[in-house]
Amino acid sequence: MSTPRVSLPERAAAARARLEAEGIAVTEWSRQHGFNHKLVHMVLTGTRKCRHGESHRIAVALGIKDPPPSAALPTDPIESLRA
Repeated sequence: MSTPRVSLPERAAAARARLEAEGIAVTEWSRQHGFNHKLVHMVLTGTRKCRHGESHRIAVALGIKDPPPSAALPTDPIESLRA
């Protein structure tokens, strides 16, 4: 049996919840990862489709989308802020 696929909006909501649970502001996370904070907010609210470009890279960094097969990203994107 396969695991049911979680929708993009549900994964974005989970990413928002992880940031909140860790007490990390979206602006702080954006600055730490070199992304525009407004674009990160748009990704987290589902305003952007995250198909390509920076919004896709943000979604991958937040764990909302799977990385391309050739990319190697940390398994927990929030972990990098705990150090």
